Amino acid sequence: MKFGLISLAVLGLLCASAQSDSSSSFKDGLLPRSPTLGGILNREGRAASPERVGALRQRRMQYDFTEETPEERHIRLDRADAIRRGFAHAWDGYKQCAYGADEIDVINKVPKTTRNGWGATLVDALDTLWIMGMEDEFWKARDFVAKLDFRKDGGQLTKVFETNIRYIGGLLSAYELSNDKVFLQKAVELTDVIMPAFNTPLGLPWQMLNVTTGVGSSETPGKTSTNLAEIGTFQMEFYRLSQHTKNSTYHEAAQNVITVMLNKNKVNDPSSNYSIPGMYPMDIDMVSGKFTSRAAYWGGGGDSFYEYLAKTWILSDFMLERNIDMWSESIQSLKRYGVAESTSGHLFPGFVDGTKFYPYADTFTNFIPGTLGLISKIVGSDSYFELAENLLEAGYSVFDRMPSSLGAEAIKFVRKNVPSDYLLMKSSSQSMVDQYGFSLERPYYLLRPELIESLFYMYRLTGKTIYADRVWKIWQGIQRNCRVPGGYVGTANVAVDDSASGTMDIINSTESFFFAETFLYLYLTFADQNVISLDEWVFTTEAHPLSRKYVFDGTF
Repeated sequence: MKFGLISLAVLGLLCASAQSDSSSSFKDGLLPRSPTLGGILNREGRAASPERVGALRQRRMQYDFTEETPEERHIRLDRADAIRRGFAHAWDGYKQCAYGADEIDVINKVPKTTRNGWGATLVDALDTLWIMGMEDEFWKARDFVAKLDFRKDGGQLTKVFETNIRYIGGLLSAYELSNDKVFLQKAVELTDVIMPAFNTPLGLPWQMLNVTTGVGSSETPGKTSTNLAEIGTFQMEFYRLSQHTKNSTYHEAAQNVITVMLNKNKVNDPSSNYSIPGMYPMDIDMVSGKFTSRAAYWGGGGDSFYEYLAKTWILSDFMLERNIDMWSESIQSLKRYGVAESTSGHLFPGFVDGTKFYPYADTFTNFIPGTLGLISKIVGSDSYFELAENLLEAGYSVFDRMPSSLGAEAIKFVRKNVPSDYLLMKSSSQSMVDQYGFSLERPYYLLRPELIESLFYMYRLTGKTIYADRVWKIWQGIQRNCRVPGGYVGTANVAVDDSASGTMDIINSTESFFFAETFLYLYLTFADQNVISLDEWVFTTEAHPLSRKYVFDGTF
């Protein structure tokens, strides 16, 4: 199969309906004075037009909720309060048994060191504490953060990607919410500690770093391999760090990753394994910069790379033209080659290996509807918003059809008019397809946020209460199957409702993202809609809201 290049002018077509406004804040004086900053120019060497940027800056995405009835408001706020109490239950367990630790072992009531001992759960949850109005806890956590020493590594190598999204993102968001400069100081301090990871021949960051020696390594000892998400998910945090510090070094390091990736890999170049424009293979070699496999996927290993193409564009005041240029190409290719209709009538994303499609989707792909819906609202594309809605229906069906109301970590589905998908399955998988419309490949739920995230976005973008009601149903499933004394844990089999069986089949895991992402999206679905409005904030991949109030003129 031969794939043709996709037009890079798609954004102009999608934005055709965006009208310039005489009150636009974009003036001639805000044009980039030196259009050489990483990402400012698209791949054809053009900067964003002032007319389009001005129109986009005036565009409002969030639904106007002013017509909410008193009864709807009462129900919504009752639900918000219930979720806040759930968070307090989890936080109290952490505070009593593991305060300042990376994680809590909820069942054994002991702390766990998993992220260098810098308090991953505490730092990741800072913005959740603030937004839920738990200010006493927030300021207590602030005092803990002020004393952190990032040169003490807890006897562990540092996972650079995770350090960025959990720690640096959490610190930046806490700073922008509270205006307490301690958080910015610590964010800069930690970023400077991990910057040696970028000291590689091409500037592609190592996956792991010894923060005491500055020596980097791959997660697989002796290898130089990495993946798309782990090299491409620094853009938002590093862009904002450059804004706050007026030091372009951070932004340029993140954007250089994209420059290298594009320069070293051309479509249909046999040495790069890159065959579909915008569908970037997940595996990449840090020394050569070449893709080392043909597997392209918007789930685990690729997800946040695509997410950051879109969201960094928003955060940049719509100035990073290369980001939206690449996103536009990628989303077109996803629509054309990366999704398929199942025999149950749902449109699922899948795994693309060269020219072959595999009907497999993990829960990480559930980020797609929310991010796609957000961008589609901004640029005024009804067709891509419909794609987002269809993908969300598929993702929700994985939760909705389970007795637990929770979704599996990964599924396989059978494509419409492709009977071999079914025939090649084990009999046990075929039985699940017959029953649910898909098979549970990894049947557990680990408190992950991605579907809740997209439901939150769709509720805030459309005002349709069906999305909020679905979030509530998932929350009830978490309460039934994951709540234990001292907190929450994963459940081993979503096909069984533990409250009905009378036996809890748990996975004793409570990662920091449960406090940072899952609880925050749950709560914000039912909080007053002006709390962290989508017109005023952009969420990182770890759900850390960053403000859109900082005007960007193309320079730092």
